[in-house]
Amino acid sequence: MTTSEGTGFRDALRRLPAAQKSAKGAPAYSRFVNRKLGRYLAAFAYRVRMSPNQVTIISALFSFAAIAMIALVRPSLPMGIAVCLLLLVIGYALDSADGQLARLTGRGSRAGEWLDHFVDSAKIVTLHAAVLVSFYRFFALPPALLLIPLVFCCVATVLFFGG
Repeated sequence: MTTSEGTGFRDALRRLPAAQKSAKGAPAYSRFVNRKLGRYLAAFAYRVRMSPNQVTIISALFSFAAIAMIALVRPSLPMGIAVCLLLLVIGYALDSADGQLARLTGRGSRAGEWLDHFVDSAKIVTLHAAVLVSFYRFFALPPALLLIPLVFCCVATVLFFGG
């Protein structure tokens, strides 16, 4: 790697704190984990000249792979760890990185913001639907308990839309 190749990453990493959203009102996980991991991923994406929308799509691939695992794979500790890594760590860090990259490069757009919110909305709905499918497939629960993921899906969707 030449000196100029390495400086793209370091330069982006140095400039990214100024491209952050306000931390006011942000959940602790978002402030202390998600945005920090996202900063490194945004710097890498900047270095390899990815667009914010490309980062959003990669985030969606990780997240939806984890969500599919919830519905299709019998719950176990290894499955739980895989879902945690794919969805909560990588998927959400990339979800943070797309916005950071957009602000850093000035390449944000209404279409990109729409794509980000579209993917976020799809994750909310499909995550709770996958939990419902998992409950139905792998646990002998009274039918009334299957309503819990449905109610939570409605609440989460409305709160996301309202926010």
